[in-house]
Amino acid sequence: MKSITVSLILFLFASCNYSQNTKPHFEKRQYPASLSAPLEQLQHYPLPRYLPGNKLARNFNWMDPAYMGGQGQPGVTAKTITNNSVSIQQELAANWNYGIVISNVKYAFNGQSDTVITPTIQLANENPSVPTFWLACEPKVLGNPSPSSMIYNKNLNPSWYIDFDFYGHPSREIKFNFPDSLCKIDGTVEKYYLARVLKFLKRPINLINENGEEPPGAYLLDAVQKDKDMIRMKDSMKIDSWEDFMAIRKLSLRVAYASAFMNGLPELKDARFSFYTVEGGPIDRFKWSIMKKCMSPRNGIYYSTPDFYPQWPKNWKLWQGPWHGWSWIETGRKVEIKDGDYLFSPFIAAGWSKKPSEDIRPGQWLGLLKCLGTVGAEFYYTGYFSLSFPFINPSEWTWQAAMPSYAQAVTSRYEDVLRDGNVLFDADGQPIISYPVADPHVLITARKHNKKEKYVICGTFQPFSNDSGEILEKRIVTVKIDKQMLSFEVRRQGSVYIYEKFADGKTVFYQVDRWHENAHPDYWSHDFSFEAETSDSPVDAENLFTDSKAGTGDYSDFTTSVRLSDNKTYAYGFCRRDSSAHPSYIWLRYKGKGNIKLAFKYKGKTGWDVKTKLKPSASWTWYKIPLPLKCAGTGEKELQISSADGTVFLDKLVVSEKESSKDLQD
Repeated sequence: MKSITVSLILFLFASCNYSQNTKPHFEKRQYPASLSAPLEQLQHYPLPRYLPGNKLARNFNWMDPAYMGGQGQPGVTAKTITNNSVSIQQELAANWNYGIVISNVKYAFNGQSDTVITPTIQLANENPSVPTFWLACEPKVLGNPSPSSMIYNKNLNPSWYIDFDFYGHPSREIKFNFPDSLCKIDGTVEKYYLARVLKFLKRPINLINENGEEPPGAYLLDAVQKDKDMIRMKDSMKIDSWEDFMAIRKLSLRVAYASAFMNGLPELKDARFSFYTVEGGPIDRFKWSIMKKCMSPRNGIYYSTPDFYPQWPKNWKLWQGPWHGWSWIETGRKVEIKDGDYLFSPFIAAGWSKKPSEDIRPGQWLGLLKCLGTVGAEFYYTGYFSLSFPFINPSEWTWQAAMPSYAQAVTSRYEDVLRDGNVLFDADGQPIISYPVADPHVLITARKHNKKEKYVICGTFQPFSNDSGEILEKRIVTVKIDKQMLSFEVRRQGSVYIYEKFADGKTVFYQVDRWHENAHPDYWSHDFSFEAETSDSPVDAENLFTDSKAGTGDYSDFTTSVRLSDNKTYAYGFCRRDSSAHPSYIWLRYKGKGNIKLAFKYKGKTGWDVKTKLKPSASWTWYKIPLPLKCAGTGEKELQISSADGTVFLDKLVVSEKESSKDLQD
């Protein structure tokens, strides 16, 4: 296995109860071609195409590798589950930009003696990441008689509890005068769990993520305003706003808990810490400007952690109860960005129904994730909830692990605009998270570089059901972005464009995700199709050209090409995972005339190179170059191209077994 550099992540599992209420509709290509094992599926999918050298944080695996490995499935032994989960994590780390997760440090040793290194800890030793769960703390491990975590102990001082109505259900939990010292006890228990794991780790933990669903909650706003203890405490702190009071006290409780291990274990001095659902959402969230400080800053800002769990296709746009669609993200992002936090890291899940046909399907989900990237998502906490027997076969939902990586790989292609850019703002100074269009199925997002006239524009054409006949897969839209009317195609799986204007008046417009498909990745083409401008090596503006048949601003029909030059080599990397020995070809779509130089590299060594004279063509033409069999086989490869003389414009190139250009992916 090749060496992997990954983040060590600490993560906590939650137990939740969800309901599903939509009728299933079927479209074959949105479901697995066969229920092969999760590892086999991941190894069959086309890999995401990250820009080499990108600095994006690794995705956080909240799916529980044990369930992906077969936990809860009939006839699967504990040993098989462990072996499967380790292999799946290795695959996700090596090829999908995930960190390695130890699924809840409390149970890291699976009942074994903590003098024995388990296979998961062994893997984390090589590429570590870990989780914690406040609610699962058991103070008895340190001799404290509490039957549960202190914040869940119902038998303490009665003045620390509040009775309230929780959506029609009588409830009781701690309130905001709960002593910080008791939270510190829970943190000390977590420190004990962590220390048991840390003694086996030979590299640091990069990120610890806390479940964040512990009491007291922000939903107590109405109840605490009637509570005499809370009124007294708020007045004594000289705080006017109830929202501020609750956030300040909640922050103090969380800091007391987290500092017990974050500051109490020297091995964690460089680790980052985050909580689930710390965000600027519309209801039942603590004030962002205060609560964000319970987490570690990253790149000088705080990354919010909203839950984007629309669950059903009909819910992608709004939100229903705890299942949050785009409007929830839009509200929260406006608050966070106005507070200076232009990047974030959402928790995501496309659905976890007992009937997978009720969940959002792969094409639709990929389009939504790309829009999250445009409004600042650097990485994702990818979740799936195996809640009760019978557990859904993980082969049905393995694709949910892949989609965030496909989306993040697209983000890596505009990392300059992600980090040194932001969403645009309206005339009132409000962040624009999505753009108004006439069609309710269309979602448009955009981001602009801080120092250049360079924009990232993402559009997706979203259905409200899994009925394949509801709407077409794509359409042309016209939208106004930064006082500019632009027309372009949006697809179900998302369409991400770079739009850039230069000082000399030149304008370029090109797509960075053209090869993505509206289907389960089992069905995606195994050709390697590249738009020339998506080279892994930079393309100078002087060699980049966009031709639009309809004129300025209308990119409903356009071609963007790269002018090849003899002093510049463009590289296109890919990884072939199947061992097919069939003849392969390099297909070039070009116009112009001249000689070109091609080199095919395998593991960094040139395996074949050729100089080819192209037939002069004034219009776009396909040209086929046979690849020798020595270029076949699995592994990481790189195709390099430049010109020796003449003037050649390259639109796209494809590595394929197909004999005819008519059979190439559009």
